[in-house]
Amino acid sequence: MPSSHLVVYSKAIDIAVVVLLAIFFVSFLAFDYALLGLHESPVHIPHELESYFELIPWIVFGLLLVDIYIKYLKVGSLKALVKKYWLDIIMTALIPLLMPLKFMKAAFKLFKAIKATKSGFKMAQKIKKTVAHFKSEH
Repeated sequence: MPSSHLVVYSKAIDIAVVVLLAIFFVSFLAFDYALLGLHESPVHIPHELESYFELIPWIVFGLLLVDIYIKYLKVGSLKALVKKYWLDIIMTALIPLLMPLKFMKAAFKLFKAIKATKSGFKMAQKIKKTVAHFKSEH
């Protein structure tokens, strides 16, 4: 494949990734606003579309893999690819490594609910002990 075509493909992928990341950011504001400390979403998107937005990181990951392959074709060797584009490789590898953190959000909510329940039981015990203490003094 001629080098000029590789440059055009690489630029097209860069533009597509930027557009998809902008869409991902908007979907983050629409569905995960609580992680930013917001009480309501600044962007309103129907929740039925949320599953489609969750595909965006995987599409970006695929595009970045194609981009790394194009860069490999441009430099011609794996050693040169790693030497010149090591940061691109690391950033691409982080996407599937960080995706499970999305599931951690649900686990974190469960942890907070359990912690709140535990605090409620402790408070009830303290109130019960305090009331019992005041009744025994009279």
